[in-house]
Amino acid sequence: MDWKIKSRLRDAVKPRTNLESQNEWNLYGDIAWFGILAGIVNSFLSVFAIRVGASDTHIGLLSALPALIAIFASIPGSRIVERQNEPLTVTLITGGLNRLGYLGIALIPFFFLNNQADAMVVMVALLTIPGAIANVAFTTMFGQAVTAANRARVVSIRNVWIGITSTLAAFLGGKFLDYILFPINYQILFAIAFASSLMSLYYLTRIKLPDASTATRSRANDMPNGVRAFIDMLQSSRAYSQFAIIAFIFYWGMAFPVPLYSIYWVRVLNASDGWVGLLNMIGSATTIVFYPIWGRLTERRGTHYALAVTTLGLALYPIATALSSSVEWLIPVALLGGIFSSGFGLTIFNRLLEVSPEQHRASHIAAFNTLVNIAAFIAPLISTSLTNVFGIHAILIVGAVMRLLGSLLFWRQKTIAST
Repeated sequence: MDWKIKSRLRDAVKPRTNLESQNEWNLYGDIAWFGILAGIVNSFLSVFAIRVGASDTHIGLLSALPALIAIFASIPGSRIVERQNEPLTVTLITGGLNRLGYLGIALIPFFFLNNQADAMVVMVALLTIPGAIANVAFTTMFGQAVTAANRARVVSIRNVWIGITSTLAAFLGGKFLDYILFPINYQILFAIAFASSLMSLYYLTRIKLPDASTATRSRANDMPNGVRAFIDMLQSSRAYSQFAIIAFIFYWGMAFPVPLYSIYWVRVLNASDGWVGLLNMIGSATTIVFYPIWGRLTERRGTHYALAVTTLGLALYPIATALSSSVEWLIPVALLGGIFSSGFGLTIFNRLLEVSPEQHRASHIAAFNTLVNIAAFIAPLISTSLTNVFGIHAILIVGAVMRLLGSLLFWRQKTIAST
């Protein structure tokens, strides 16, 4: 297993001899630097909000509002991508604006003496607008920059790199927060995240895409529009529609308990910033080890099988969290999450590209993102509102049941070629 990881890392740094291999190298550089931003934001954004006085509602909004914004931004974003026919340019512009928002979060304590949690929620909502468009543009650009035969390998190596850098960022970030006074510690940390994300953009500027075909340009002018077109895209192929509906159910279960984790760690188990960083480091480090394993399983059994297995494992995470009686018991929970989230991240992306019809792919990706973001918006608001009524343990278990239902449906889905 160690040999496999070393082999993949050597492959990532070997000399580049053609356009696609050069693009792969730059995609690795992009994700390695982006991992620092991801490790800091995923580990400490909600904790930062709690430290400045955020309520459970604020934490729920931090999870739900980005999904709400993405619902309305993804489809218009796909139209921008397809009309401009330059997904890389759109990725750079919108990605830059998205990253600028994290610098804004770092500056909030300078400009707001009161209502800092409110300001943080607003800033997260604002940075999500360009972020949703950048997500569609990047996925479309990735489909052009890397051929289908190499996508699984490139995604696997990218996941290893983001696992390494996000792990280091989470661990070192937690240590840093414990030794520097609040709130300057969080401000410096998020400023570092912003700076690293600019290096990520630098590597994206070095990517060169093959010339788009005339057919692609002509299709960009007859893109579907409106609610009816959104429904038609979801029904455009049997494989795509089945996948989108099941993903909606599973993502509902994914989003339902998400805002409760930070609340449970900090308010129930009294986890320090150092413990938060350690737990996120363990989860990220575990993904590094298991990305190659899931990659081999996907190659042997297909994305359909791997997706069913990984989603089943993720259904156990909320239950294991609810059963943890002290912060030390969250260590095996973090291991569990790292094992299966690594496989889910790999397989859900590849499966989406597999089932999305090539014609108007950006629009199909946007329609999928819109559907799952509807679940991601509503579910956290419901879970945080029900916590005071039924208790956080019960709501975590409900989230696990929802994930289990989605996993069973993924298992039952037939592997059908997209049309």
